[in-house]
Amino acid sequence: MNINELKLMQNYPLELKVEKTKLRIKEWYEHYNGEVYVSFSGGKDSTVLLDIVRSMYPDIEAVFSNTGLEFPEIVKFIKTFDNVTIIK
Repeated sequence: MNINELKLMQNYPLELKVEKTKLRIKEWYEHYNGEVYVSFSGGKDSTVLLDIVRSMYPDIEAVFSNTGLEFPEIVKFIKTFDNVTIIK
């Protein structure tokens, strides 16, 4: 991808960005025969990604890596989600 293609994609409407994301998720899921998970940090980007993935594949596991440096609020937030494995 060149800089012009990137700028074009950044200007897509939100609905198109979500549809392109769903297409990529489907390709990823099918390529690995559903043996996948979502790396979940509790930040805004991974929270949105997890929401989109689970709208398509509700049983996808999420994995949170607790390094011990995360804010307690993030760890508390992570624990509000089902099917999240916390590793240290």
